[in-house]
Amino acid sequence: MIRESVISELKWDPKLTTSADVAVAVKEGVVTLSGFVHSYFEKDAAEKAAKRVYGVKAVANDIEVRTSGTRTDPEIAREVVQEIQSHVSLPADKIKATVQQGWVKLEGTVDWQYQKTLAESAVKKLRALSA
Repeated sequence: MIRESVISELKWDPKLTTSADVAVAVKEGVVTLSGFVHSYFEKDAAEKAAKRVYGVKAVANDIEVRTSGTRTDPEIAREVVQEIQSHVSLPADKIKATVQQGWVKLEGTVDWQYQKTLAESAVKKLRALSA
């Protein structure tokens, strides 16, 4: 229950623009925040938001700050999903993406070779946009 309250508090805090990239774990009233934000201001705001929740005894703030020039793995993953879903000829429900340290891995099954090529080129295009 505390976890859901903290997530809600993070979501509604106007100082946090990247609350979707912050993970929350709770054990015996101790909240652990992890993930990524774009500034130290947001990291501090996330900690303060968690402390506002009733039942929170302590906060371990393990959030990493990544400057706006650096995209996080969750941001890249969302872009990959959007790109794959935007192509009508791709079976988006059959293609899964894994992003680790900025590297994208696509897995799944498609019916035609052109779909495989299209999925690969869509992801490569995203990389070119970020370079």
